[in-house]
Amino acid sequence: MKSKIKIIGCGVSGLSVGIILSENNYDVEIITDQLPEHTTSAVAAAIWFPYEVKPKALANIWSKASYIEFLKLSRIANSGVSMTTLTVLVKREEDAWWIDALPENEIRKASAEELPDDFPIGYKMNVPLAETQIYLDFLLNKFKTLNGKVTIRKVESLDEFNNSDALLVNCTGLGSRELINDKALYPIHGQIVKAKPQSEVDCIVADFTFEKSDDRLAYVVPRGDCLVLGGTAIKDKEDTQPNPELTKEIVERCTRIEPKLEQVEIKSVHVGLRPGRPEIRVEREGRIIHNYGHGGAGFTVSWGCAQEVKRLIEDH
Repeated sequence: MKSKIKIIGCGVSGLSVGIILSENNYDVEIITDQLPEHTTSAVAAAIWFPYEVKPKALANIWSKASYIEFLKLSRIANSGVSMTTLTVLVKREEDAWWIDALPENEIRKASAEELPDDFPIGYKMNVPLAETQIYLDFLLNKFKTLNGKVTIRKVESLDEFNNSDALLVNCTGLGSRELINDKALYPIHGQIVKAKPQSEVDCIVADFTFEKSDDRLAYVVPRGDCLVLGGTAIKDKEDTQPNPELTKEIVERCTRIEPKLEQVEIKSVHVGLRPGRPEIRVEREGRIIHNYGHGGAGFTVSWGCAQEVKRLIEDH
């Protein structure tokens, strides 16, 4: 058995790191005050797409590495991961900076007939989709079968580990504002609507904002359990109570990009706070490896960032 590792945080980032390190014979413990179903990861639409994340060059590398892992997971019946066709709308072709994050044969330019009216530029791509509750449970169970340990408690300070011989991996997301006083972190308010599924509706994302603002989004993600409609990306908004006016706007925007949406029957409305940061932080600081600040791409970069954490541990 290699070194002892203590991971703080049990969202998709912490679990992905925990699995990769456990598979490589590290003695891994995840410490968390919230199990996966109560984390921000559980609220995500969880479609593979590198949204609101920098630096772009590394985001592409980590997204592509994650794509490969998700493709493997999609072949496992109970993983909650499947492959789906996603249409991404852009205002200009040069806005599609994420093209290099996909295998070449998995993306193509969409024809005019394949796009909604008033949106002339778009791409069709084959991407992973995770049904969050199934996928997070799958990750947690896999971690445990690899002899990973989970301890439920809140970490108030990294000083609690001063007498420990373990390496620490910080996957606390927005919690790093308080835990390590990272003032570069900020919340990105994300409201989504879960609606009754509609069989004819396609998976589609607009990679730009609406309504003369930089925080109103539109995306439609059909899942087995529901239809996810989003969303918002309101920086520095801490309130996690669903806003009925935002719900109405979300449905209207989604109908614009996916005209096949009909009489949306809302099942529930959810708000999560994405961990925004000018750049993802994956770096080593003494005996601590940081892995947070993934913005709106936590699932998309999860495996790539986990592999980078492993490299940082082994290169030291």
